[in-house]
Amino acid sequence: MTSMAIGLAEVRHEPPFTHLFSQPIRLGAAAAVAALAAACLILDWPFARIGVFQPMMLTLGFVLIQYIADIPFRGQWPKLAVMAAFLAAAGAAWIAWYSSGAWISQEAADMAWKLASVGLIALLLGAGVWNAPYKNFHSKFASIPMMFIVLFAFIGCSLWTMTYSLSDARIYPVFTFVGLKQYYRLFSVDIWEIAWKNGLIYLVLGTSISMVTGFFLAVFMDQKIRLEGLFRTIYLYPFALSFIVTGHVWAWIFSPAYGLEKSVRQMGWASFSFDWIADRNMAIYCVVIAGVWQGAGLVMALMLAGLRGIDDEVWKASRVDGIPKWRTYLQIVIPMMRPVLITTFVIVAAGAVRIYDLVVALTDGGPGVSTTVPAQYVYKYLFSGNIGQGLSAATVMLLTSAIILIPWVYVEFVRGRQQR
Repeated sequence: MTSMAIGLAEVRHEPPFTHLFSQPIRLGAAAAVAALAAACLILDWPFARIGVFQPMMLTLGFVLIQYIADIPFRGQWPKLAVMAAFLAAAGAAWIAWYSSGAWISQEAADMAWKLASVGLIALLLGAGVWNAPYKNFHSKFASIPMMFIVLFAFIGCSLWTMTYSLSDARIYPVFTFVGLKQYYRLFSVDIWEIAWKNGLIYLVLGTSISMVTGFFLAVFMDQKIRLEGLFRTIYLYPFALSFIVTGHVWAWIFSPAYGLEKSVRQMGWASFSFDWIADRNMAIYCVVIAGVWQGAGLVMALMLAGLRGIDDEVWKASRVDGIPKWRTYLQIVIPMMRPVLITTFVIVAAGAVRIYDLVVALTDGGPGVSTTVPAQYVYKYLFSGNIGQGLSAATVMLLTSAIILIPWVYVEFVRGRQQR
């Protein structure tokens, strides 16, 4: 039997597609959606109350969900056509903003958005009922609220941040396009230079020291020691504290008046000095120490889970071959723990980029502004009458996080799927 005959036989034996709803129900649902869409356009609802930005985000959510979850279209071309229509309306709105109405009037851009948002949402809702059922329909339907939360809380807010970072917004988020003016100003301010350098120091030192310390703690815990549960709790306990508590505790420890310096001098070393927290050049390293103390326990827990996933046969084979333990860890165990290492690095590094409360509690950006971090700069300008400047700094932080996350996403999902 030829391969073509086998293929035809398989096609013949496929079960016929049956719609979930009967023809009258599908026609009634399509008519109801069309009537609701027409009413929205005629009554200008809800645009008259909330503008066009929220419907824009809602439409973006519907468009992305239909592309990701294969609801309501199974074919690729209809999904791409829906995305193209959305991008065309978005382009018209952006051109109207960019040209201040010179190339495309704001009224025309708003009308394009009204038609696009109502039309696309009505199309997707109607087609969703018409083409049901779908593969894994229940799981996809249950994941839709989570997708909307991600789209609105993360993607939507990120797009809003990047959009208004190109504006001259002050006290209120009123969009007046100024291009990259806020970014030019950002990188010409001395305090931002101090902030991003401190952020870089904390990112590099805090992440690397936490990874190394957590790995060695995990190796120690993996030796089947007594009271393992007690030690695991002790190492992980700092992570259960808030950064505010951690910052205040370490501020007492670093204080020359009643901290480590005073305690050591009371023991007889009268010349001992440890005043890093009062030194402009060393205060940021106090923040690093406090951050490593709190974060190393989480790294230990993640690394320990990875070590416990290594097959015992690996250790038996290394002992039989006479391979030293350090070499087994270096050449066999660590490469096998690559997914755990990458995930741990992403978690720790992403937390290091947005560090804020630890610095506020420990040094409050001092002495002077020597320990100011990017998140403090964002907070300062967002609530001091210059929203555009604060959002431009937030966008730089967002791009930094993306630089950390995109390689991980590529390695774990895109490249991993290609290798499989």
